[in-house]
Amino acid sequence: MNRKIKVILLGAGNRADIYASICFERPELLEVVGIVDPDAVRRELMRKKYSVPSENCFDDVSELVKREKFADAVINGTMDHLHVETSIPVLEKGYDLLLEKPFAVNEAEMNTLVEVARKYGSKVVIGHVLRYTDFYRSIKDRVLAGEIGKIISIETCEHVNYHHMAVSYVRGKWRSEKICFAPMLLAKSCHDIDIMLWMMRETQPVAVASFGSDFQFGAQRKPEGAGERCMVDCPYVDECIFSAKANYLAAPRWKHYVWKSLEGDENLTDEKKARSLMTDNPYGKCVWGFERDGNVDHQTVIINFANGATGTFSMIGGSAKSERNIHIVGTNGEIKGTFEDSRYIVRKMVPSSKSGYEETVYDLNEGGDKIGAMGGHGGGDKKLILDFIDYLNGKELSVSCATLEDSVISHRAVFKAEEARKSESIVKIST
Repeated sequence: MNRKIKVILLGAGNRADIYASICFERPELLEVVGIVDPDAVRRELMRKKYSVPSENCFDDVSELVKREKFADAVINGTMDHLHVETSIPVLEKGYDLLLEKPFAVNEAEMNTLVEVARKYGSKVVIGHVLRYTDFYRSIKDRVLAGEIGKIISIETCEHVNYHHMAVSYVRGKWRSEKICFAPMLLAKSCHDIDIMLWMMRETQPVAVASFGSDFQFGAQRKPEGAGERCMVDCPYVDECIFSAKANYLAAPRWKHYVWKSLEGDENLTDEKKARSLMTDNPYGKCVWGFERDGNVDHQTVIINFANGATGTFSMIGGSAKSERNIHIVGTNGEIKGTFEDSRYIVRKMVPSSKSGYEETVYDLNEGGDKIGAMGGHGGGDKKLILDFIDYLNGKELSVSCATLEDSVISHRAVFKAEEARKSESIVKIST
């Protein structure tokens, strides 16, 4: 039987909260016993939510590690550039770790974290939640079973819709490497590169090329006459697709980002929200008024593998609908599907048939689990934390589990892809 795992939330934000919330559904498996966050409001909200004693709440990881170890593991949901510097002290203290992706923002700190984890023999799992979804896991199982033969080519893409692009990667904290220290390919799409390399696990990436730019944003593309704030001085407020009025008031999207400055207000009215967007709230500013620091809104990555296979990934920010697609072509067949539909097709080569192939449709919605109702990331968030609990209880690693060592492969590929894009060259990937 599983023992109850006690965890400390390091960074009391959305991601750590999502993982930890399994304790309300399965209290026999997980208990939150500590909170670390410099934001006093956020820290108190999480303390109350998880009934954590005040003496187990800290504003900095340095205060946490002064205490004797009082939990099994830490869930680290801090900002990307803080992952390594906050993880090292807890690993040194003897905690195991669930670390949100990307786990590092450059190769040097990636290597440092790996060395520390090896030194202390820590169990470290990276939050590559897409591996745990029914969609990608089912496809992985068919690849492992050899249903389409040896993979020749794998194509993946992620379409980031226009309002997600604006809230996170233009107005938000991932808009610039100066702020989050991570390019968009790393911050948004290391999930997708990881999926590609997970499917290609029998070989290794050896070289990469990449192209991308900022096609839509920046002050030079601001419409003539546009104002500084959507709801204050902009004549396009009722027609612009990026309007704060339309995206955050009329259609209340992304509330955990947009209303962070009003967090803790128990009487959050539309008037207060409007006033916030009209004054100091960054999400009320014109989408063309932010420094982008050379970050991209679209990018394509081409990977060559040691066995001669190839892979491509494209991230396009600004689509109408968010969508992830995958197409794997093997020596005996192919698999093609769309994650949001939770549906894929397997085509087998049959020379005697009229079309030359036979296909089978696998609709994962038929069991009643519509992907939007399965929780975060198509159910991947919940399955990941349950797998982490099993891992700490000594059970065998699942096919989906992304250990630190495993995740190094995809992170290194992303770092080299950015090097290739910026240098306009083909870059070797060392193993």
